[in-house]
Amino acid sequence: MTRTARPLYAIAILWTAACGGGSSPSTPSGPQISVGGTYDIRKTVVSDTCGLSSPGDSFTNPADVRHTAGATTFVLNDHGTRDLSGTLNRDGTFTLAPQRSIVMGTIGALDTWDPGRFTATGFDVRDTTDLESRPGGGPACRIVATWRIV
Repeated sequence: MTRTARPLYAIAILWTAACGGGSSPSTPSGPQISVGGTYDIRKTVVSDTCGLSSPGDSFTNPADVRHTAGATTFVLNDHGTRDLSGTLNRDGTFTLAPQRSIVMGTIGALDTWDPGRFTATGFDVRDTTDLESRPGGGPACRIVATWRIV
């Protein structure tokens, strides 16, 4: 089931006004990036050596981005089950920290992401998931998917 995505203004420019007559180094000035919100992410399989899907298969799931306007860090909550820590640049490019998890209740997995980019209409990032073994037994395998806001 998908949720309707909140309109995405991923690189919303927020103008801040300085209070009082002077400025201080801690007072933000000028445009600030803001990427927080609730979104639907379409994940499309690029390759799969695990036998779970085929290239081109896709599914959509909800996600939340927690971000304070102007901050260089954010957290992407991927379908309510895990928090992915990210670092955001002023130009909208970002990185996500590698994440270890257990999938299908027993298989160790490591997710890594290529650098991504927030835009005025969403974001794009590529996820590589390395499983320690194939589901049902067998050697390690890999699934690569693109993630896009829809």
